[in-house]
Amino acid sequence: MIQSLSSLRFVFAVMVFLIHIHKVSIAIGHAFFIVLSGFILTMVYEKKIVEDRFSFSSFFKKRIARTYPIHILTLFLALPLALESIRSETGIWVSKFILNLLCLQVFVPINKFYFSFNGVSWNLAVLMIFYACFPWLIRLLSNFSFRSFSALMIFIVLFISCSMYFTPEHLHHYLFYISPFYRIFDFIFGIYLFRIAKKVAFKPNFKLASFLEIKALIICVLLYILATPYYENTKPYIYSLLLWIPLAVILLVFYYDKGIISKYILGSKLMLVLGGLSFSFYMIHQLVIRYFLTFNISWQIHENIGYFLCFLISLILAYLSHIYFERLFYKK
Repeated sequence: MIQSLSSLRFVFAVMVFLIHIHKVSIAIGHAFFIVLSGFILTMVYEKKIVEDRFSFSSFFKKRIARTYPIHILTLFLALPLALESIRSETGIWVSKFILNLLCLQVFVPINKFYFSFNGVSWNLAVLMIFYACFPWLIRLLSNFSFRSFSALMIFIVLFISCSMYFTPEHLHHYLFYISPFYRIFDFIFGIYLFRIAKKVAFKPNFKLASFLEIKALIICVLLYILATPYYENTKPYIYSLLLWIPLAVILLVFYYDKGIISKYILGSKLMLVLGGLSFSFYMIHQLVIRYFLTFNISWQIHENIGYFLCFLISLILAYLSHIYFERLFYKK
């Protein structure tokens, strides 16, 4: 993977962490992971798929080996937090567990299902679905010229906008934030962004790349700050469509991996290590926060100190999981 984009995974995992401790309101991290997946998978596998040098079984086994072990680990770590309802709602509890086990909880449009056990695993569930669809999506979209693909994206934007406008408000969160039926468009947008990157014959030098990276960072931070006060008013568009603008800027600029931010910050050994831990951190952090909030009723640790400790503990556990647990499955 491109080093700067790999490191950015940790930056956006931290953004998700900040969402869960209520320090920021716009959930850009989840959208980033879906869009980035479409972008990177297309970059790595599109040519192989088109040239019939692609093995779906090998591809999907690799995806499972990289993601499923930590999903199962965190699912079982979440069990003590979910035991309260096992007696009163045994059937529902078992249903939720099986759906989580199979990464199918996102097909049930009920909050207590798709956020059950380890709540953040809904994002993994939709990604697993997209991984399964990916080869067929690429085969289909590879037949589109760049102009036709652009026309398709315009249609998708119009379709999503109309859907958001006419859909009852109580369905907004599930349909446009969780549902794979709409999140698939984020994934396709990532595929489209790589098509743009490949189409544009642009090779910036260090100075130009540095200028673009700094400018992109400033633009994205300003957009985020300016959008925050209007978060509630921009729902459900802020769930995906409005986030496509900063995500496109970030991916297309840092794709070249040549500027000062890429070379000296995102390309540093520390950020590369953190980028490698990003998925583990993402899957673990909310459980750490929930356990802290449960025990802090008696501990009475100051909230901000507690959340800082949650961050450190999540990072340590992510490292231990990545090195001593998840890597065991990479070799298989």
